[in-house]
Amino acid sequence: MIGRTISHYQVIEKLGAGGMGDIYKAQDPRLHRMVAIKALTNAGAVDTDRRRRFIQEAQAASGLNHPNIITIYDIVSEGDSEYMVMELVSGKTLADLIPPGGVGVAKTLQYSTQIADALRAAHAAGIIHRDLKPGNVMVTDSGLVKILDFGLAKINVAAAELTEETQTIGAAPLTVEGSILGTVAYMSPEQAQGKTLDARSDIFSFGVVMYEMLTGKKAFAGDSAITTLTAILRDEVTPIAELVPDVPPEVVEIITLALRKDPKERWQSTQVMYTVLAAQKAKFDSGAISNPGFLPPLGRPVSQAPGWQPPRDSSQAPSPVVAPVQAPPRKRRSKWIWIAIGLSFAYWGTCGRSRRNVRITPRGVEVPGLSIGTSPVPPAVPGAPAPRTEGAGVLTNQSILDMVGAEVPAAVIIGHIRASKTEFDLSTEEIIKLSKSNVPAAVIEAMRNPAGKAAAVAPPAAPAAVAPPAVPAATRTVPILGGVPFAITLMEDVPNDSAPGLALHFQAAEDYRVDGAVAIAKGAAVTGEVLALGKKNILGRGGKPAFRLIAADAVDGTKLKVKAAPGRSSDRNEKNIEPPGHRGKESLAPAGSTYLAYFDGDQTVAVKK
Repeated sequence: MIGRTISHYQVIEKLGAGGMGDIYKAQDPRLHRMVAIKALTNAGAVDTDRRRRFIQEAQAASGLNHPNIITIYDIVSEGDSEYMVMELVSGKTLADLIPPGGVGVAKTLQYSTQIADALRAAHAAGIIHRDLKPGNVMVTDSGLVKILDFGLAKINVAAAELTEETQTIGAAPLTVEGSILGTVAYMSPEQAQGKTLDARSDIFSFGVVMYEMLTGKKAFAGDSAITTLTAILRDEVTPIAELVPDVPPEVVEIITLALRKDPKERWQSTQVMYTVLAAQKAKFDSGAISNPGFLPPLGRPVSQAPGWQPPRDSSQAPSPVVAPVQAPPRKRRSKWIWIAIGLSFAYWGTCGRSRRNVRITPRGVEVPGLSIGTSPVPPAVPGAPAPRTEGAGVLTNQSILDMVGAEVPAAVIIGHIRASKTEFDLSTEEIIKLSKSNVPAAVIEAMRNPAGKAAAVAPPAAPAAVAPPAVPAATRTVPILGGVPFAITLMEDVPNDSAPGLALHFQAAEDYRVDGAVAIAKGAAVTGEVLALGKKNILGRGGKPAFRLIAADAVDGTKLKVKAAPGRSSDRNEKNIEPPGHRGKESLAPAGSTYLAYFDGDQTVAVKK
C-alpha cells in the first residue's frame, strides 16, 4: 500500500490496524491536505454483505457534520477493495492519555461534555456506535475530542473467538466482531448477552469511559473475557469515593445512572445527559463545586434500582438532537425533572441566560426564573418595577389553561407568572372558567397578584426625635421543585445498635437559593429517622441500616417535606446510613457525614424581596 495512489490520494505511511481494516496516512494533492484512509481487510472485501454494510455505515457517518465526530470525506472502490477517506486527526487517544490516577474532574467534564454532544448528534441520526471506548476517542493538543470508527462496530461477521485484548489503532483493544459486538470491557449488559441494542447501550459504555477517566481504573476488569463479561452482568463497580477523593456528588450521580444494569433505569437519552454534563462543567469551571468537601451519594449499589425512574421511550429509535438553549423546546409530559432542573438552570444561571417559556419534555425541562447556585443576585432597588425578561411573551388566561392541561406543576406556573408580562382577565365569568378547568387556587391568586407584592405597611407617625418602627420586609413566593437535591450534614454519630425510629438530626451544608434568594439557610435543621433493616435480595445483598428524611426548615418557618432518595414523588425515601468508604467500628456513620436530600414534591417558600 505504501506509495500507491488510491483515486488521487497518495498513500504515505501506515498508521495502524483496526478490526475492520488497516489505517493509512495519505496526501490529497487536489486540496493540499493530509487524510486518513481505512482499507477494508481482504477477508471483508470478498464478503459482499460486509462490503455493503461497510459502505452503508460510511455513508451514514458522513452525514454527521459535528465537530466532535471524525469527518468522512469519501468512499473509494478500486477493484475488489473498498477504502474510506477520513479526516486525519493529530493527537492521542484517551487510552494513551488516562494515567493511573485518572485525568481529574475538570478534564473528565471537559472531555465527557464533548463526547455526549457527539453521541446525541449520532443518536438523532439513528446511528449507534456500539464500540465506544478510550481507544476510539481522540483528543487533540487543543483539547478537542474526536470520536473515531463511528458506527463501524454495527457490522456483523462470522463469530470470532472471544478475547479480552484486540487490535485497533495503536495499542487500543480490538473490537470483537460476531454475535456479540464491541470491546469486552466496555460492553453494556445487553450487548454482552447478544440482545438487540439501542442508544442506551452507548450510554452504558459512555459511563464506563467516564468512570475510567475519573479513576484511572477500568470499571469492569477480569482475568479473561469471560470473567469480564460476568463482572459486567453481575458486579458493582468500586465506589468512586474509595478511589478518588472530593469528587462532586453530582458528577458521581451522572456516572452512577449511566452504569445501571437495566437500560430502563439509565439515562434515557444523551440529549439530557449532555445538558446535565454541560451544567456541571459550567459550575465546576466557575468554582461553585470545585471543592465539595463531602462524599458522593453512593449509599445504594449501582445495580440497585434508583428511587426515580428516568423517562422510558416507547420506541427504540434514538432521540432527536435538541440544543438546550437555541432549539425551541416541545411541550410534553414528564415525571422526572430533578436533575435536569437542578443542574441545567445552574448552568443557565452561570451563563447569564434565561428562558421565557415553560416546556416539559420526556428528555428535559425548561423553567424560567429558577437559579440553583451559589452566586447571589443583586438586590432589587426599592420602588423599581419587577424585572422582566426581554422579549418575553405576554401570559393570558389561555396560557395558564395550556400549562395546566400539560400538567405543569403549580409552583412552576406561579414562578412563570412572576417572571413574565401578564394580561389576565379575572372577571367572575373567567374565574369560574379557570376553576372548572382545574386551575389551582394558588395559581389564580398569583394571576391576581402577578408581582407577588405584599401590602405596604405605612409607619406610624412619630416625633422627630424618635425613629419610626421598622417596616416588615416585603416577601415574595418562590417555587421549590420536587426532586431537586441539596447537601445536608449529619449532626451526631449514629451508633451501631440504632433502633428503628431513632431520630436523626442534620443541617443544611450551604444556602439553598431560588431566584437569588435564600430559601433554606446554611445550618437550617433537617430531620430524619432510622429505618428497620431491609430484607436481603436474591444475591444475598441488602439488610444494611438505612434512614429516611422528614422535613427541612425553610427561611419562612415552614417545614418543607424532604426525602433521602432521588425523584419527585414519595415513592421511595430511604438511603443507606453508612457513607461510602466508612469502615468505622464505633458507629454506623460519624458526625459530619454528608448526604443529599431531595425535595418531596412541589412546594413554595416566602422569601425576602
